[in-house]
Amino acid sequence: MAEYHTSHEGPVTILEIQGRIEPDNWQELNAIFKKITDTETTRHLLVDLAGLEYTASAGFRELFMVGRALSRKGGHLAVCSLQGEVKRVFDLAGFATAYPIFDDRTSALASFPLN
Repeated sequence: MAEYHTSHEGPVTILEIQGRIEPDNWQELNAIFKKITDTETTRHLLVDLAGLEYTASAGFRELFMVGRALSRKGGHLAVCSLQGEVKRVFDLAGFATAYPIFDDRTSALASFPLN
């Protein structure tokens, strides 16, 4: 089971994900991303994965899809704070070739445009 917490830092929406994105609960992530991208003011999203223990392949797919949706709006997606096995899987999948990955939230936030 995963927990999701949303906050804002200037023009950036921050989604913290904790726990596990399993094959049977990824729809929750889909619904949260849909809510975020349906908001007219949300163009930039930082997904903080410091507390993520595991993600099924559906979690990767949802990240790619939200990145595409934001890009169509002229926005950006970044991911930060990968840990342990999740970091290893993201590295193996080559996620950083599509969207930037940062070691910490501070450097990720600094990468976003100010508007």
